[in-house]
Amino acid sequence: MYSEQLRHLRACTGLPDVSLQVLPLGRTSHAALDGPFTIVETQEHQHLGYTETQRGSQLISNADEVSIMARRYAMLRTQALNTEQTRGLLERLLGET
Repeated sequence: MYSEQLRHLRACTGLPDVSLQVLPLGRTSHAALDGPFTIVETQEHQHLGYTETQRGSQLISNADEVSIMARRYAMLRTQALNTEQTRGLLERLLGET
């Protein structure tokens, strides 16, 4: 199962509209320590945030709050491996390099 997931993720790195980045395994702090979040854009170009916790989920429309989430996302991308490094990591984990 584990190798199937890795192969699927590696295949996703070749898709034209996908940018896959992973955090290095040894990283002890990062911009998403408060938990996972999603930022979406509606057809009307409104940005919304979405979070889930054990106690429920929350849709966030307040522009200031969504802006904070967008800045966290930008920071998280700088803390993660770039797309080429991510693909290389997946290939190493699969024993292909």
